[in-house]
Amino acid sequence: MFFKECKKAVFSITFLLYVFVVFAMYISQFDSDTSVPEPAPSASSGDYGYTDKLIPETLMPNAIDGLVGEYLSGEFTTYPTGFYKKVVLTEKKKTALAAIITELTGLTAEELDGFEDDYIPEGFSYVPDENGDVVLSYHEQVIPEITVPESLTYERFRELMDEADKIIGGGSYYGEKGISRYYSRVPKTYEDALADYNHLIYDEKVTGAYARLFCDYAGIDLAVMPVFVAAALVSLDRKSRMSDLIYSRKISSLRLMFTRFAALVTVMLIPAAVTVVMANISVSSRYPELTVDLLAIPKLAAVWLIPNVLLAAAVGMFVTELSSPILAVFVQGAWWMASLMSADNLTGEISPFKLVCRHNSLYKYEAFENTLPQFIFNRTFFTVLSLVLVALTAAVYELKRRGIWNGLFSSGKNSFRKSSV
Repeated sequence: MFFKECKKAVFSITFLLYVFVVFAMYISQFDSDTSVPEPAPSASSGDYGYTDKLIPETLMPNAIDGLVGEYLSGEFTTYPTGFYKKVVLTEKKKTALAAIITELTGLTAEELDGFEDDYIPEGFSYVPDENGDVVLSYHEQVIPEITVPESLTYERFRELMDEADKIIGGGSYYGEKGISRYYSRVPKTYEDALADYNHLIYDEKVTGAYARLFCDYAGIDLAVMPVFVAAALVSLDRKSRMSDLIYSRKISSLRLMFTRFAALVTVMLIPAAVTVVMANISVSSRYPELTVDLLAIPKLAAVWLIPNVLLAAAVGMFVTELSSPILAVFVQGAWWMASLMSADNLTGEISPFKLVCRHNSLYKYEAFENTLPQFIFNRTFFTVLSLVLVALTAAVYELKRRGIWNGLFSSGKNSFRKSSV
């Protein structure tokens, strides 16, 4: 029966669509982004990008300037659930925030309010150029110079910023997560860039870094495309009226659903496995002079990507059996879209319950390492959840088989019971 289910899945139009998307994503994203070897940094470049370093002497004045600027503008940018939200404080909250700014800056409330006349928000404005023509020009935020009190310790600064974040409503630039992300960026030095490059080439043997980038891209489509194949396969029995025959067989509903699930996952992992091999060959060929770790991409892909296929297939089976294939696609698609849209950082964007894990960089290994416990929990959680959903699918199927229930949004009895009356 396993091979029959595999055959049904493979010869469906939705599976062909799935294969096309898997390979299209690989070619257009990963392969195109890694078409040339990563160059070693040049000592004469002078521009090596940015890195995140918690340097209090840099972070504190930058974050305080940001907080004062938003206070003077009257609006705060937040991402409370990963989505953008503009916050305007009530007078009571604005007074509480002013008290915090007073301790952070040493300014009185009157001095702070007096800054409003000299404050210029970040943005665009029309200014005359050297020829006298009016052109649109970008300008950074302008506020009077603020001196951080010498008595303000870094620990107290972080406490006050956490309080400010709570007053604003959470998800601002000033909470624990936001302040590290937005105000700890400093220019990389040549030594920083060289250390990152050496880590990629020698410590991770090239493919360790490329494995994360490959899984980042592949994980996007594998978190949603399997739902189409699963929903189509489950609904196929209804259209071909195979349910009547299957209902009458002695095979248990649990065994049937897990056999179908295993078949679906197996056939959908084959195209993904092919892209893993292609990625290995591609990366190795671009660094012929180096000894690469040929197991790095397959090992990480197994842990990172298989749970995506398991979950999307399980959701497709469960919701289709419960209601309809259209609803199954909608549920998984909405969940997938919400996960992608809520990512405000594409590097190290991993949390315990986020559907799509992101790490869109060959570098910043420490960001991935810091979230490794969440990553392991995340992948384990979704693997277990997928198995639970298949078991629930079997339970729903058994109710239909016995003629007890025919699913949501459905009137009448199932076809097997009708035919047996």
